[in-house]
Amino acid sequence: MGALWRLVAATPTQAQPWRDLARAYAAADLPWQAGYSARQALRLDAGLLGALQALAIPGWQDAAAGDALLGRPALAYADALARRFEAWLQQEPGDWLSALYLARLREMGSGGGVAAAAAAELIAQARALEPIAGESLHWLGVWRLNAGDAPGAVSAFSGLLDIRPLRHGSMMFLGEALLRVGNAPAAEKAFARAARSANPDFLQGLAARLYRHNYWQEAIALLDQVLATRPDRVDALLALARIQSEVYRLADCRATLARLQAVDPTNAEARLVAAGLQGRVGDAAGHLATLQAAYAAGGDPLSRLASSIAMTALYHDSLTPAEVADLHRSLCAPIEAAVQRKTDFAVAIQAGPTARLRIGLVTGDLHRQHPVNLFMLPVLQRLDAARVELCVYHTGTMHDEYTRQAQACAARWVEAAALDDAALQQVIVADGVQLLIDLGGHTSTHRLGVFALRAAPVQASFLGYPHSTGLTAIDWLIGDAVVSPAEHGHLFSEGIAHLPGSVFCWAPVDDYPLPAPRLPGAALVFGSFNNAMKLTPRTIALWARVLHAVPGSHLLLKAPSLADAEVQSRFAGLFAAQGVAPERLRFRGPSGLAEMMQDYGEIDIALDPTPYNGGTTTLQALWMGVPVVALAGGNFVSRMGASFLATLGQPGWVAADEAGYVAAAVALAETLATLRTGRPALRARMLASPLCDIAAYVATFEALLRRMWGQRGDGGGGRLLGAEAARGIGSPALPGKGERW
Repeated sequence: MGALWRLVAATPTQAQPWRDLARAYAAADLPWQAGYSARQALRLDAGLLGALQALAIPGWQDAAAGDALLGRPALAYADALARRFEAWLQQEPGDWLSALYLARLREMGSGGGVAAAAAAELIAQARALEPIAGESLHWLGVWRLNAGDAPGAVSAFSGLLDIRPLRHGSMMFLGEALLRVGNAPAAEKAFARAARSANPDFLQGLAARLYRHNYWQEAIALLDQVLATRPDRVDALLALARIQSEVYRLADCRATLARLQAVDPTNAEARLVAAGLQGRVGDAAGHLATLQAAYAAGGDPLSRLASSIAMTALYHDSLTPAEVADLHRSLCAPIEAAVQRKTDFAVAIQAGPTARLRIGLVTGDLHRQHPVNLFMLPVLQRLDAARVELCVYHTGTMHDEYTRQAQACAARWVEAAALDDAALQQVIVADGVQLLIDLGGHTSTHRLGVFALRAAPVQASFLGYPHSTGLTAIDWLIGDAVVSPAEHGHLFSEGIAHLPGSVFCWAPVDDYPLPAPRLPGAALVFGSFNNAMKLTPRTIALWARVLHAVPGSHLLLKAPSLADAEVQSRFAGLFAAQGVAPERLRFRGPSGLAEMMQDYGEIDIALDPTPYNGGTTTLQALWMGVPVVALAGGNFVSRMGASFLATLGQPGWVAADEAGYVAAAVALAETLATLRTGRPALRARMLASPLCDIAAYVATFEALLRRMWGQRGDGGGGRLLGAEAARGIGSPALPGKGERW
């Protein structure tokens, strides 16, 4: 084997030596090594595919199998596999790849300091044997990074700076590792080195990775570079159009889609990007219809389009709450039917009710401006570690200072983005998680497949999705008596667990000073900072009635889509059809969070949309001293505003019907002078209310989790856990514990 590796070292760009290695490893029943060698041979000569397939190497083309498992935080059979490779190396001491694999297995296995010392010796051995300078450090860096060991990855990749500073793939991974440890300036230098590659395939992959870390301008520049040399490259055009849509470069996206249409007129993915544009411009009904047509035509009931349809249905103002609930159930039924659900959780059950409750969170959204982070990070920072053992399964790719703050709160943190649903389920089960909480629902980074398989004895949905998921495998939805009242039980596939007060608690992790008071003589300005899909026909008609009822008033709309002239024109036309002149409208595009919070200084009264209420934006408005008028609807998503305002002690700002909504807005407008000087008083009232009592909120949240654990095995939908009072937070009169509707 050593001779073969020496031949590879002499001719690393020749496919034949790699093929010979694959054959030799396959004969020795070493499938990981055989797979690695076969992939290198195929990369150098695609014509070898048939010959390599004839070697019957198990899973050699599966990106999640074989040596990719070395990128896990742990491997149950690491010690046994290490003994196998150790015995092989005694026979073949010149085998670089087996020495490298053994080094990584020693890092992963048991043995503490002894294992670490053995791993260090093996790394030195592998580096002495490697056929290409730097390969050992590269792969160690990749595995450590995938396993969530960002400092270890930085250590490995940094060792390449003096050996192969322009190994572009290594520099790309180094940049990602540096971001995870909080060194953005060094990360950007590493990414810049990676971008010197002349390989368009690599540059396209680098663009995708940069975009996942919010370097969207750099990602677009790289894709433009790829397309400058290959203008008809469909996958690059698709990647560019998707990014342009997601960052609301809508005019650019339309132009890219036109280029795609000329190159590939029937491309189904391009049609989906175009469907996304319908949502970006605020056409929820058209967006939903396009998604449903694509879902039906695709013939795959397990497609993630199902979640896109479920999410979009929340915005549709012609669907009844019952129709939206039934749609969620119908989309989830095939997913649940396709899996075999786990029922044995011996490790989790064995821990017993008196020990610390082991809670798992599945989320990819613990970063900067994401609402899940804004609401969840203050909770994580206050959970009682003596009562709750927190495990976080991070399914996202973006990391920033807030991600690192969340990670510091966890007893266990698993980077799970690269794990498929089955693999992630196995990790969670092995960890003995007792209560697993989904923070994504049907949003883009969701992992509902893990919940369909069932990964814990008790599973719950919380915070990230304002509706029932439709999955019967989720036992509880955590809500409150307003967003999920007892009489709405038929709308939920889950049982409902009530928090006292509101399901959301506002405890900002950053400081947002109140803006200066508006000038006394300025015209009254209503406003909404919600995304364009929430500006439904019913909402526009309702807000037009408000404007007509308050002559001389204006409406300020701020949303990412409103940076686009065509979107502005569309909404101006919709309001014009309701008799509102364009000069009464003000449109604003996106800005950073701190800037956006100060923009609330330009409005006097916020108007809540329907049927999809403002969530984060409503609480932000109130915090910045702006009163909010809300309409209480018929399901969770349309009752969030009512929940916040009831908890704040402002039920008069909540209307039961559209006439009441207009009347509430008019009543507030009549107190304009008081509103403009009353921002500090509104913030003080909010601070003194249960809406901001984070200590009480966390205490009742922990208590509710224990009650949910105590109800395990009793079935899902049709149950209610009513709220328990805590520190002055009232408990509504609801059916008792475990009572069915």
